[in-house]
Amino acid sequence: MTIEKAGYNQQQIIELVNKIEEADYILVGGAAGMSMAGGGANWYENDQSYQINFNEFEEKYHAGSLWNLFYNPTWESRSSYWGFLVSLIHWIKNVDILEPYDDLKKLIEDKTYDIVTTNQDTQFTRAFPEKDIAIIQGSWDYLQCSSRCHDKVYESHKIIEDLYKQLQGTEIPHHLIPRCPKCGAELEGWIRGRTFLEGSFYHKQYAKYQYFAKQATGKKTVFLELGVGMMTPMFIKEPFMNLTLQNPESTYITINPKHAIVPSEIEHQSLAIQGDIAQVLKEAIDSKARVIK
Repeated sequence: MTIEKAGYNQQQIIELVNKIEEADYILVGGAAGMSMAGGGANWYENDQSYQINFNEFEEKYHAGSLWNLFYNPTWESRSSYWGFLVSLIHWIKNVDILEPYDDLKKLIEDKTYDIVTTNQDTQFTRAFPEKDIAIIQGSWDYLQCSSRCHDKVYESHKIIEDLYKQLQGTEIPHHLIPRCPKCGAELEGWIRGRTFLEGSFYHKQYAKYQYFAKQATGKKTVFLELGVGMMTPMFIKEPFMNLTLQNPESTYITINPKHAIVPSEIEHQSLAIQGDIAQVLKEAIDSKARVIK
């Protein structure tokens, strides 16, 4: 049985800050809602950000959203597809760090913490040290062979920045399309999909996650879940709930704008805050500052 909590109050903000301050260890689980709260890319809508950054592609393909563009079946050529992909990755990797990430850093910077995320947008990996993060569903920080002919991922930054300089309208020259040095197939983003490479780098990320979970054992741990929805609960939500159940010293905190849900079995160990993540974190920072004073 799960219990849904609607809304939040100032006392919950104080409890959030106190739980974090009292914790021996914090394991953060961040998903898409974290970036959306900061005004990050909405892949499913024809919003202002899409219109500003992908207007040329929209005028040509009338896709209506980043999602539709990414899965557009009618690219004029592979040069056109790569023109979009280079533009997309360049934008993702150069957009400012969103405010919720900066506020989260302020909230936990004086604590021992680690982070696991299903986000692919590089916000966590640019805001926090790489050693403290497990990226378990891929990241635009890396490219892979589209045919998965070998077990290696390639850092994307220099490749994409060099290609971005070669953009001609919405295309890159065909001979510049990045290819696998082993088999000659095109490279592609190392992100969850039909050809996602679950190789040694992927397993390294899951090994980090397992190590983080062991760090939480027997400690006064806060499992802080930010923006995790119900589409894929098996990656963060369910493990966090189970780890809380196994550790009576721990606290499960979920912050979600739509559904702040906790199982009845751990209700007494949980704090469910239904509200805008950016606003909640901002209020938590203000509350922390008052406590310090």
